[in-house]
Amino acid sequence: MPNWLTRNAPVIEACAAALTAVVAVAALFGVSAQLNAADTLALEQAARDAYRGHLSLAVSHPDFAEPKDVCRLLDSDTSGAYIAFVDHLLYSAELTLDTDSGWASVYLSDMVPHAPYFCSTSAPRGDTESVAKLIATFRDLSCALVPPCD
Repeated sequence: MPNWLTRNAPVIEACAAALTAVVAVAALFGVSAQLNAADTLALEQAARDAYRGHLSLAVSHPDFAEPKDVCRLLDSDTSGAYIAFVDHLLYSAELTLDTDSGWASVYLSDMVPHAPYFCSTSAPRGDTESVAKLIATFRDLSCALVPPCD
């Protein structure tokens, strides 16, 4: 037996090295998959936190969340705060839609009270492709029915 091990030592060492390499490559793939899963979870959590933050803001400022007269609000002293509120809605949409496009219907619904603003020429157009598409979809669905603030 010792003679056999001595005779086949180079082959055994080569097999062991090959097996070690295969295990190392498999470990790299495993680590990569774990990191991707962790990134996805972090993005999903950030999206939920952003939407939760917007809901909290909406509860704190119901006059901005469900304005009685958007155009009058845009001409008032609180227009900057209202525009910031809508920008926050779009920011949370950006984070959420980039994670899961299934949220689009939620944001389209949240945009309805702000239709006169979104249909005006001064409305935001979106800083990212997903938000620009959301706004364009909203405008296509709503602006023929709602007079803009212009």
